[in-house]
Order: sequence, then C-alpha cells, then structure tokens
Amino acid sequence: MKPHEQDVLRHSPAHARPAIFAAGAEVAFARPALAADVESAVTRFFAALGAGLFDAGCYLVGHIKGTIAAPGGEDFTFHSTALRARPRMTDGLAGSPIGAAILNVNVIVFGVDERVLQDIVTSAWAQALEAEIVWQR
Repeated sequence: MKPHEQDVLRHSPAHARPAIFAAGAEVAFARPALAADVESAVTRFFAALGAGLFDAGCYLVGHIKGTIAAPGGEDFTFHSTALRARPRMTDGLAGSPIGAAILNVNVIVFGVDERVLQDIVTSAWAQALEAEIVWQR
C-alpha cells in the first residue's frame, strides 16, 4: 500500500460503507386514495425521510426509489438522488381510487447506521401514508 492510500483509509468517515434499506409492504389506506393522494403521500415521505436522514448524519444519497403497485397492474414510481429534493414521480395511478396497494422501496445512503436507516424509513412512511403498513424484508 502506498503512503497516500494509508492516509485515505485513516481519514475515511465511520460510515464509509452504504446503509441499505430494501423492503416491500402491504398498505391498507384508511380511505380510498386517488392518484393525487398517493403523490402527496410520497412528497410527505420524502420530506420526513430527508429530515430524518439529515438529523442522523447522512452525507450522501445513493438513491431513494420505489413503487406503489395498485390492483389491476397500475404502478406509481418515484425516485431521487438528493437528500432534500422533491422526488421524481410517474403518473401510474390513473384509475379508480385504491384501498390497498403494494409498496416497494429501496434506499441507499452514506453516513447512517443501517438499523437507524430502517427506523427512519419506516417511520417516514407511517407518517406520510396515514395507513396501516405491514413490512416484509
């Protein structure tokens, strides 16, 4: 190992490896949700997630992405690669209001312990969706 490589290793942050959260969940909405309701919930999720990650010391987002799949094959997708940015979303839910859906989410960040990341993600979704969520990892 060259001397400058040793310095890089010695000065690496404690959480230099990514923390990963990947899970699916069954979501039962308290009342049927329209596409606009789902978009608002995703926006609230990103706000809560960004605040939680920032407070936990996150310094880099690999990505935050996911899908909300409704019965009938309609998928609403979202993603971002920034900590406090509005997510990019598709208009995949064009039909009738939905009462239940399957949520899949994948989050890769740096600077946060993986157990803390799990708590931040699940808490942010619980706040955003105002729905019963059963996570499956």
